[in-house]
Amino acid sequence: MDDRNLVAVAEQAAATSLVQRGPLAGCTVLADDGRHYRGCRLEFDDPADDLCPIVNAIAASRVDGSRRIVRAGYYTPTSGQLPVFPAASIRVLEQVTNPDFVMIVSAGSGQFVEKTLAELRQEASV
Repeated sequence: MDDRNLVAVAEQAAATSLVQRGPLAGCTVLADDGRHYRGCRLEFDDPADDLCPIVNAIAASRVDGSRRIVRAGYYTPTSGQLPVFPAASIRVLEQVTNPDFVMIVSAGSGQFVEKTLAELRQEASV
């Protein structure tokens, strides 16, 4: 699955989001065996119960037996403003990815930005 498809599938996943405070968001993770998994943002009355699309996609991959994530696509329609991911999500990524992991991020403007795990960690102050 190429980068454009990673983001396109993440956009499909975003459409299933349940949001109350933030924008729609979806993530597609690509496992080392070539399979891909989707996750969406889920927001509830208590923000402590909210679920991140990254972690949802990783959980789906684990349920299906995948162990290692090699690449991911993330989509959120925020008019070009790229998201800063929660530190907790970055810590989960660190545990299931390779050092050369890259996240392809789209804010709905049609452009993709590649972010390494180190860049994501720095932005989230992990």
